[in-house]
Amino acid sequence: MMAQRELPPPIFRHDPADIADLENQIGGWEDRSKLPELGLKKVVVGPDAILKLPAALEGLSPEAPGDVVLVVDRTPMRRGGEDLKPMVRVLLEREGFEVCVVELEGDERGVVHPDFREVETVKGSIRPGVPVVALGSGVITDIAKHACFTYEQEHPDEPPVPLAVCQTANSAPAFASGMAVISKDGVKRTWPSRLPHMLVADVEVLREAPLEYTLSGIGDMSAGFVSFGDWHLGDRVSGGGYLEASWRILEDVRNLMIPYAGEIGDRSPLGMEVLAKVLALGGLSMTFAKETSPLSGYEHVVSHMLDMGAERFGRPVASHGLQVGVATIAASISWDYLLGNLDPEAVDVDACYPSFEEMEERVRETFDETDPSGAMAEECWGDYRQKLQGWYEARPRFEALLENWDDQKARLRELVLKPEAVVGALAAAGHPLLFEELNVPVPEEEARWAFQNAHLMRKRFSSGDLLFYTGLFDEALTGSVFSRMRELAKGTRERRE
Repeated sequence: MMAQRELPPPIFRHDPADIADLENQIGGWEDRSKLPELGLKKVVVGPDAILKLPAALEGLSPEAPGDVVLVVDRTPMRRGGEDLKPMVRVLLEREGFEVCVVELEGDERGVVHPDFREVETVKGSIRPGVPVVALGSGVITDIAKHACFTYEQEHPDEPPVPLAVCQTANSAPAFASGMAVISKDGVKRTWPSRLPHMLVADVEVLREAPLEYTLSGIGDMSAGFVSFGDWHLGDRVSGGGYLEASWRILEDVRNLMIPYAGEIGDRSPLGMEVLAKVLALGGLSMTFAKETSPLSGYEHVVSHMLDMGAERFGRPVASHGLQVGVATIAASISWDYLLGNLDPEAVDVDACYPSFEEMEERVRETFDETDPSGAMAEECWGDYRQKLQGWYEARPRFEALLENWDDQKARLRELVLKPEAVVGALAAAGHPLLFEELNVPVPEEEARWAFQNAHLMRKRFSSGDLLFYTGLFDEALTGSVFSRMRELAKGTRERRE
């Protein structure tokens, strides 16, 4: 195995654990007026972070110590051999808090789903001025955030609900995001929500989380290696609201996640601290944008397609973050192809605008195979129709993009990481490199289907759309993407032996 060199302590330019300095930096940015207020007031990261929760709560609520609502599920969690949830309850009670535990029961298997039923359960326990502590996963966090948010919407005359989030895994950027993924009518949707006032990331707790959760966080954050290219491209073509501040605050992700990938994959204390902080920065990046675009490009749509195809192909759904990580490799390869092969002089602009009839038939044919009821196709066509309409209306912007392609290509190369670097970082972290290596293996045929058709399901413009409209996205390209994935995985692993 390749020997790891000793790394110096990481230096964060935008350290979420120093909120005062972070707010000071943000205050000097020229686009500060475009950003929401930073509701996150305290971030505690370290080996004993959870032990500082009672004191931190006293600074969060003027009535503390008093009542506190502790939101948990039934998933067993440990810290240093202790049962985590009773430990936190006792910790709070010893400091004089009266703890009201809200335990979400979940489905018949005990799995808690982020839906409005669970949101209402938590909201029913909220009282004015009483802090809420979410102790658990991104799902528990989203439920608690949205319960507080909707309570505040319904009680505008009351002060904001003091909310602390104690993340129990480095699994997603949801912990520091002002949005929440909540299902409605069985469909996951991202809703405007709110940030917690305080985030607690205890390194010992994070190290004891299942490895799959840590790898999922790595995969989810790796999207930032390519997703800004999609966001910038969408902005150039259709005015997608690209925000430089969201790119700027993720500078540490690009500078630290790659060199510390081995530490992160080993789940060393240093690695867990780095990953916790970059996940927090990821959440803030999306909060600034008021949408998921900073960390959700074509790679995420491929993951959604894999989810949608799971039932069609008769397999369980794989981990979202792991899917995103592997899809990021595929997306980086297709980006590399786009930037190396799009010749604006050879583009027949008229041919870049397929008819609505042609595309409706294509969308329905693709998704009717997955859902014979037609409901999925109807929803996807509704989104795609909006994208296609916007594509027609943005023709002058597309022509301007082609006229200035050299400048745009240079900027996109800054925003998109080369495939070799993406694979190298994920390999160093021990993350899967191929779809068949996921926790639920996905055969290449299914992954190809998802990759080639993902542009048909979303209204947001991405690199997949530009490849398709310019005639570059065909089965040959898909085949070359998957061949290169295998070559890069093999070569990278051989060099690491």
